[in-house]
This record gives sequence, structure tokens and C-alpha cells, in this order.
Amino acid sequence: MKYCPKCGGPMFPVKKGKTIYLKCRRCGYEMKATEKDLKKYKVVHKTDEKEKVVTTKVISQVRKASASPDELERAKEEYYELVLDQLGEYGE
Repeated sequence: MKYCPKCGGPMFPVKKGKTIYLKCRRCGYEMKATEKDLKKYKVVHKTDEKEKVVTTKVISQVRKASASPDELERAKEEYYELVLDQLGEYGE
């Protein structure tokens, strides 16, 4: 990681045309990146399907397709019982 000579902030690679520069996001200072600099910035992160977070929208779509009205009603009742139990613990 390189740091800005002006303000000390971290420098990040930015591509302009075919040239890559290191730019400070704090003050905007830029300098041409060397091959040695770019070797320090190789960061790759791939996410597996197992690591992805299921959003509420996806969950609700799955539940609508698979849950019957009776199952939904039972789930609501169980939820309310849990909430009331928790409130009762804190109210005492």
C-alpha cells in the first residue's frame, strides 16, 4: 500500500485510458503507478453461493410459493408468542 506524499492518505489504483495511476481519495493527488506498485494492489475476492446473504425479498418469494395459509397463520402465532415471552422477561 502506498500513501500520499501530500496528506498521508492511502493511494488507490485508477485507470485512465491505458495508463494506471495511484490516486489519493482524500486530497486528489495522482502519480503514475509502476509495476512494483501494482503488484501490491492485487486483490481478488470471489464469493461462493454459500456465502451470499439471502434477502427478505428472496425469502418472501420462496415462502409465498411454498407456505399455505394455515402454515402462515401458525408461524404468526408462534412469532407473537416469542415476542410476548421476551417482553415478559424484560417487564418483570
